[in-house]
Amino acid sequence: MIDWSPPTRRGHRVPPTRALVAALVALIVAAGAVGAAYAVKFSTAPSAGSPSRPQPRTATLGLMAPLSGDLASLGGAVRNAVRLAVDEANADAAIPGWKIRLSLQDDLSRPDGGARAAGELAADETVIGVVGPLSSTVAMVAVPTLSAAGIAVVSPSNSRPELTGLADATAATSATARSRPYPGYFRLSGTDVLAAWTSAEYAVTTMGRRRITVVDGGPGFGTSLAQRFASDARQLGATVTGIHKVHGSLDDESEVASVVERVRAEAPDLLYVATGFAFAAQLRTELAGQGLAVAVLGSDGLGDPRYPERAEGAAEGDTVVDLGAPLSELPRAGSFAAAYLHRWGGRGNRDAGTRIADPAVSATSRALGSGSGFGSEAGPPAVIRGDGSAVTGDPGLAVPPPTAAADVIPSVAAYAYDAAGVLLRAASSVLPGRPGVNGAARAAVIAALRQGRFVGATGEVGFDAWGDAVAPLVTIYAVRNRAFVVLRVRRP
Repeated sequence: MIDWSPPTRRGHRVPPTRALVAALVALIVAAGAVGAAYAVKFSTAPSAGSPSRPQPRTATLGLMAPLSGDLASLGGAVRNAVRLAVDEANADAAIPGWKIRLSLQDDLSRPDGGARAAGELAADETVIGVVGPLSSTVAMVAVPTLSAAGIAVVSPSNSRPELTGLADATAATSATARSRPYPGYFRLSGTDVLAAWTSAEYAVTTMGRRRITVVDGGPGFGTSLAQRFASDARQLGATVTGIHKVHGSLDDESEVASVVERVRAEAPDLLYVATGFAFAAQLRTELAGQGLAVAVLGSDGLGDPRYPERAEGAAEGDTVVDLGAPLSELPRAGSFAAAYLHRWGGRGNRDAGTRIADPAVSATSRALGSGSGFGSEAGPPAVIRGDGSAVTGDPGLAVPPPTAAADVIPSVAAYAYDAAGVLLRAASSVLPGRPGVNGAARAAVIAALRQGRFVGATGEVGFDAWGDAVAPLVTIYAVRNRAFVVLRVRRP
């Protein structure tokens, strides 16, 4: 294993509690001396001012994200984070003799957009790696093209198990039942297998539920996520009274009415809902209107601020399980937040589109076929400088409280920053001394990704033999006063 952690740390580590963060901010601002860290030092830069220094070669880092349409604000935040990582690497001369350019590809969070974007990147001979896509559905189309070109892909958010050969839950513990379909594909998110098991375990073991009705919104809301949950719940001793399939991206009144009648007939003590927020809100409101009191546990499709808003008081106490973690639960989050806000400002991600509110949940709009575990308009906040080092001379970089950063930075941006960081680190171990980017260089980057590890904005960054994250997080949220609050974070 290659340890990509920096040899020295400048400045401070961001403390994990808000009180300590606030105290540290006060000291920093009062002293006017040291700001929070915001750039990763990959290597020592060559001495400046050498008149004979050759012109650096150029390699390209690709980014696939929704940069227009309904998810433009989310994609814009990811773009900002990746651009920040690239600019920091170039400023630090992180890859001696090389400069990195960023190729932005709008995948529209749709398969057709993903196919086009992947084709553009695969045709570019200078591409050394790709960050993204955010959507699992897009990834299923794009990754085969990029893999055929030998290009490393690191997604911050895909959850579809098939992407790393995790076809079913048994494959998680059986090496012989699993093969890796795309050797150059890696992800920082957990999978639907993890999300389903965590949900079932919480429902049965923690909540003590024994009769569970399942609403399956279809493959757009995770690869058989509802089916996996039902199987896991049964394994843990619960009775699944029924699994009801609906068009989870719509709030069809007839389908809502049908589910309500099934709940009335089956009398469950828990309703597991794997749909989009609109369907779930309509269902929640109708259940309340008919006097049916039943607890709701939702997949990440419910983790949208519009769910408790539309369901009004009916959603109070509902729980949601989501892959990833909010800014307040990422110990190194303050460093990234300071850098991001210093660069992009607190104007609600003006460059990314509309302001991103913090629902404290990173649920993706599965209604758009993402299957990625991050939110449609919003999501938990973000992070940046992985090594915790500091930059002197700019008191404006004081570490902000997590809640302040949460207002403008979705957490998927932090994961995208770390995805870019791990690719840049791999490139820094491969490109120096090479005449250009070729198949051998791309293969060497993939090999380096398999071995390297470092502590990044989101925690430990590294991959197992299948390309899955070594330390995936899962967060359980509850609706309190029409907003999401963290109940617990499941750590490896």
